[in-house]
Amino acid sequence: MGLKEVARQIKEVANIVDVIGEHISLRRSGRNYLGLCPFHADKKPSFTVNEERQIFHCFGCGAGGDVIAFYMKFHNLDFVEAVRELARRFDIPLELSAGKEETSGKREALFELNEKARRFFEHLLWASKSGEVARNYLKTRGLSEKTARLFALGYAPSSYDSLVSHLRLSRFDLALAEEAGLLVRREDGTFFDRFRNRLIFPIFDAARRVAGFGGRILEEGDPKYLNTPETPVYHKSSILYGLSHTRAAIKEDGFGFVVEGYLDLLSLYEAGVKEAVATLGTALTPQHVRLLRGLQAEWFLVFDADEAGFKAALRAAPIFFNAGLFPKVILLPEGHDPDSFVRHYGARAFYDLREGAEEVFDFMIRYLSARFPAGLEGRLALFKELQPALEAIKDPVLREMKISQVAERLKVSESALRKSLKTSPERVGSSPAFSYSERSLVEFVIHFPQYFLELWEAGLPEVLKDKRLLALLKALKNSKFSAASPSDLTLEDLELQSLWSEILLTPPPFKDYPPERVAVEIKSWLLRRRAKTRLESLLKAIKEAEASGREEEALRLLEEYQQLRLQV
Repeated sequence: MGLKEVARQIKEVANIVDVIGEHISLRRSGRNYLGLCPFHADKKPSFTVNEERQIFHCFGCGAGGDVIAFYMKFHNLDFVEAVRELARRFDIPLELSAGKEETSGKREALFELNEKARRFFEHLLWASKSGEVARNYLKTRGLSEKTARLFALGYAPSSYDSLVSHLRLSRFDLALAEEAGLLVRREDGTFFDRFRNRLIFPIFDAARRVAGFGGRILEEGDPKYLNTPETPVYHKSSILYGLSHTRAAIKEDGFGFVVEGYLDLLSLYEAGVKEAVATLGTALTPQHVRLLRGLQAEWFLVFDADEAGFKAALRAAPIFFNAGLFPKVILLPEGHDPDSFVRHYGARAFYDLREGAEEVFDFMIRYLSARFPAGLEGRLALFKELQPALEAIKDPVLREMKISQVAERLKVSESALRKSLKTSPERVGSSPAFSYSERSLVEFVIHFPQYFLELWEAGLPEVLKDKRLLALLKALKNSKFSAASPSDLTLEDLELQSLWSEILLTPPPFKDYPPERVAVEIKSWLLRRRAKTRLESLLKAIKEAEASGREEEALRLLEEYQQLRLQV
């Protein structure tokens, strides 16, 4: 059987309550089962499992989906790997297509290559004479062998073919090693090592597998830091350095520091500050922030007190606000980074920096106010800098508080400021009785699938700008789904699984109106919208036909235009 058919059978034979119950404790509560979410630091049960619909959803961190989605997320597997393991467990025969088998096998081969390279680099650091330069460098940075071994640091020698020879002797595919970012291909087809004369930092994913590497040059040369390029298993925008080692301390202590470099994190860890993560030579991304949010901790962004540090804080703020997080900013004394500060003053002094930390929005106002003149132009420029952060705040109460704060600083009325901001959520349509957003339209057809095809054909996909909602809608269309039987729907994307489960476990929209009335009004609005779009294109076509002397075509288009006008 193929992958999709096996996935469907797994959802038929595997009771989601039994499978999840093997991993976390569940207790019955009405029609659902509740437990502490395994994907974030859940303090009260927000993890819901619905046996009737065979789905789960966490109303704390947003994770959700079917039994396959849980297995993927809990064990950090991709869809093919999760289906393969569950099929084996429930004795369901699985025949993967060549492409699926190759994709799954390639990922495992890349991880195996990275692990082989990690052991090679680590051996050279501690057992080779050439590794002495790296060992001495670690001593100058105050890093002990214990910490270096814990994070599996290594050394890449100056030779262009050390790793090439090692992998060739071990009968590894050099072309695959190139795809893993370990080797670089010359024009003549031969290979050379990407990392040379560098201290090596293995980068682990959530399952403690080596996804990639970072390397710091040990002598003069550029670039100072070199990272693995994007590969099928390494995406720097979604991995935080050190998280696999520091996650437990962050969850236990309820706070964490975000720093910018490998050595910053390692120096903090060496000093005893074990609640930190580091970005991988890139600015914070929405994926990073989702990882941080899942830990349910108070976050402190640690930046150098220079222009680059200020700008990094400004860029990070809207990303955090969009995720519903409001971190505090720690600006280190001038001339210090986390590494130098903790080595000079110690862990206690670093922890004490939290007392003077500033909420990121307050920091933005203070920092930007000092850089713009007090006149009209300066105040307008200040508003434009603050606007993205204001618009990113989704909590209505907090947003009002910040609007008040900014209005006072700009000396403008709150109402004027409010009118200048984008509203959320954006409405896409309305009827005499109610208005509706993209999300509510999709929620409606999920809860009342009897109207799905009718509204789809009336133009529902045409109004969806949200790519996730559109993707979910298309998946539903292809699966001929039933709201009562979610097992009919197979989604490989975990984000869509979470969206699907969240909608199924929340009340249907427009509950004050009969669904048949809602369907009629939405369909009417969709058809009017489609007709107006067609009228606009007809007018343009008529003008073009008249200008080109195509009178017969212009008359035909005009007749269609007049008939359509009667329907709008």
